[in-house]
Amino acid sequence: MIYSAFDDANIPYILDLVAPDWSPPDADMAFKRFYAEYTVRHNIWDSIYSLQATDEDGRFLAAAFAAPANATEGLEKADKWVLEQTDGGKNLTEEMKTSFKVSKSYLGMMDDKVSAMMKDDDIKLVLFVSCQKGAGFPLLEKFKEELRSRGYKNMYLWTDHDCNYDWYFRRGYELVEKGEYEPFSRPDEPYYTFVFRQKLVD
Repeated sequence: MIYSAFDDANIPYILDLVAPDWSPPDADMAFKRFYAEYTVRHNIWDSIYSLQATDEDGRFLAAAFAAPANATEGLEKADKWVLEQTDGGKNLTEEMKTSFKVSKSYLGMMDDKVSAMMKDDDIKLVLFVSCQKGAGFPLLEKFKEELRSRGYKNMYLWTDHDCNYDWYFRRGYELVEKGEYEPFSRPDEPYYTFVFRQKLVD
């Protein structure tokens, strides 16, 4: 694998992976991708470090992004991006506008929750995706080496019901908090959120 800073041209490959789950279940695929891109761009724009893996032919395999505590620029830029893409919001239905408001509230709440747990020498993994089995783990290990070399002591992250949270349990990440987000829950299916931590320095 070839490692480098993330290239925004690879955002569509991330959307192929996450759009079906990171979007309103009843929306059409065009809106699912647009909605998911809002979340992806928010995380990318919050980050100060990124790493992607590609194969020798340049095909995108995986990526990771990290941000300091209390990063807020990402949501502000993502809101502006939505307005730019929709003629100031004129091309959005009221239902779509509500979806973005709910998303912004949820992302902001979870980001604030994790930031409150962090110290100055901690870093937050804001986005980690793997489109190729076997590519994600070595990329993240390399990314953690870089963060460690920059003096960070712990890496925090949050994830939720729609993501492969078991991946972190299986690799020894410490569960700091498990919660339920009621707006996304159903009577027969609670929507859980998870905050994990992993030490970068013993």
